[in-house]
Amino acid sequence: MVDNGTSVEAAHASIRLLVDEKVRYLVPMTIMYMTCYIGLTVLAALAKGFLGTKVVGSVNLGFVLIAFNYVLSWGLAIAYGSIARNKFDPLAARAAAVFREGELVK
Repeated sequence: MVDNGTSVEAAHASIRLLVDEKVRYLVPMTIMYMTCYIGLTVLAALAKGFLGTKVVGSVNLGFVLIAFNYVLSWGLAIAYGSIARNKFDPLAARAAAVFREGELVK
């Protein structure tokens, strides 16, 4: 691949930075979504009476929590798109540039 050890190390460092930055955002987002999703499933199985609590008119708490899950999904997707555009894409471009520079030094 690349004979120059310094450029390989630089490429690995820039990729490691990208991965670390992704983990920093994706792990909390995934935990948040999975907690809400699995929590709603557990509530549906074990607390039917609680989810049947009327909120407004014929709308019960179960419908509200299901709607919240949809809103949460869309919110997280929009947030991820924004974070990817502002943070991940520049880091990926930098990692690709460092890798390309290393290949040219062969």
